[in-house]
Amino acid sequence: MSKLQDAPTAFTFDDFVLVPGHSEIRSRKDPQISVSLPDFDFQIPIVAAPMNTVCEEEMLVTMCDLGGTGVLHRYMSIEDQANMCERVIARLGPSVTPDASRTQQKFFAAVGANGDAVDRLKALREAGVRGICVDVANGHNILCLETVANIRAWWPNCNIMAGNVCTFAGARALWAAGANSIRVGVGPGAVCTTRLVTGHGVPQLSSIDDCARLKAESPNVVLIADGGIRYSGDAVKALAAGADAIMIGSLLAGTVESPGEWLEENGQLFKYYHGMASLEGRKKWFDKSKAGLPSEGVSTKVPYTGKSARKVVEGLCQSIKVGLSYAGAANLAELREKAEWRRVTTSGVTEGTPHGKK
Repeated sequence: MSKLQDAPTAFTFDDFVLVPGHSEIRSRKDPQISVSLPDFDFQIPIVAAPMNTVCEEEMLVTMCDLGGTGVLHRYMSIEDQANMCERVIARLGPSVTPDASRTQQKFFAAVGANGDAVDRLKALREAGVRGICVDVANGHNILCLETVANIRAWWPNCNIMAGNVCTFAGARALWAAGANSIRVGVGPGAVCTTRLVTGHGVPQLSSIDDCARLKAESPNVVLIADGGIRYSGDAVKALAAGADAIMIGSLLAGTVESPGEWLEENGQLFKYYHGMASLEGRKKWFDKSKAGLPSEGVSTKVPYTGKSARKVVEGLCQSIKVGLSYAGAANLAELREKAEWRRVTTSGVTEGTPHGKK
C-alpha cells in the first residue's frame, strides 16, 4: 500500500473548536489552573521560552513571581549564564517543597546536547540551578537522548526538561532516557521555518494529542506544548488536548522584560524577535565550524506597547480560566476529561473571527 494513501491527517488549533458544555462554574474567576505534578508544581501553566529575545533575568523573575516558570537560554557564555542564574536565585529566594525533602526549582536553564554541554552543566549546578532544559531542535535524536541519560546518571535529583519532539515515540524515548518534562512541538513557532526547510514536523494539536498517549503508562510525565500559541483559545485547546503547560515566546517578546534590541520606525517602537536557528539568531553564538548549515528560523520585529510581561501573562491566565468555565471544568484535569471537540471548515474558522467589521 502507498505510504501517502495510508498517512493519517494531522491537525492544528484552527482545525478544531471545543464545544461549550453544562457548567456549574458560577464565576469565571473560579477555575484553578495550577499544575501539581511531582516534578512540575506551579500555580500557572505557562513557561517562557529559552530564546535570547525572550527569557533572561527580568523575564525569569517576573514569571516566577507570577507562579509560572521560564527557561534561561543557552546562547551566552557559560560564565554569563551561571552568573545570571545566581542573580535570579538571589532575587527569588529559596523555595522548598511542602515536606522539606528537597529544594524546588523555580526556573530552568538550558544546555545543548554537545559542545560545551558538560562544562555548562557543571557551572549551572554550582550556581544553584536545580532544573535543566536539554534544548535541541529534534529531541528524538541520539545526542539528545544520551545527554538526558548522562545527566540523570551524573545528577540523579536534577529536574530535566527536554525536547523538542512531536510524536508519541519521541516523547516516550525522552521519558525512558530520564526526562521529567517534555517539550512538544516541531515547527509551529512564530519564527520557525523548520517545516519549510526540512519538510518535517507535525501540526501542533495532533502533536500534543499523540504525545499525550504517554500519560497512560507514565502519568507523572509533564508535557509542555511549545509553539503555535497565538491566542488564549489556542492555549485552552493545547491544555484540553493533553498538555500540562504551554511555552510561549512571541507573546512575551514585545514586553518590558524581554531582552530584545530596540528599533524605532516612524515613531513606533519595536523589539527584535528571532528564531534561535535563524541567521540573526546564530550570529552571536553559533559554532563557526558549523557554518553553511541552513537556517531554520526568521527574524522579525514585534510592536512594543509598554506592556509588562506580568500584564500579558495575567490576561492570558484569566482567559484560560474563562475557557475552563465554558467547559464546566474546575481545573485542568477536568478540562481534559470534559473536552468535546468538533472539526471545523475554513468557513467555520472565518465565522469565529471578527469578520463583520468593514
